[in-house]
Amino acid sequence: MNKRNVIVPAVVFVAFIAILFVSLNMIKKDDRKENIERNYGISHTETKITSNGVEKTIPEDAVPQKEQLLQNLEDNGYDIEYYDTVFDSDISCYRIYATKDNEFIDICYGLTEENAETAFYEYEKRYDKYYLMAMNGTFVYCISDKKVFEDAGFKSLANNGIQYINY
Repeated sequence: MNKRNVIVPAVVFVAFIAILFVSLNMIKKDDRKENIERNYGISHTETKITSNGVEKTIPEDAVPQKEQLLQNLEDNGYDIEYYDTVFDSDISCYRIYATKDNEFIDICYGLTEENAETAFYEYEKRYDKYYLMAMNGTFVYCISDKKVFEDAGFKSLANNGIQYINY
């Protein structure tokens, strides 16, 4: 057998193994980089069938009312700031930004159906490290971790809109 006939298949085989190894390594890096669950529409809720039909997912069932949220944050020692727009935009709202140590919650109340999605995209541009970012009906919020989620008084992850959960 000719040396050339043996070397060419061996080189092709080694090249194939090298490409496979590099590809698998890149996939592993991508998996480690992003562990975000992205939900669109209704998520993290059970659909209950009633005598009148299917029950709706109501954001107010998951998101604490403004007064209750403020009381919960005060009771848990958060520093609270208030704003009337979404960051530097002209989107009008009642925005609460509360911090404690390195934890935070940034939430907008009083948005309309028309500007809630735009507000959510402003949050997407602003935040890259968080536990939860959501547009739940007309509420838009970003929460640093599960502890703040609980401290603020959120009842569940039930959502009707857009929701990113970072695990």
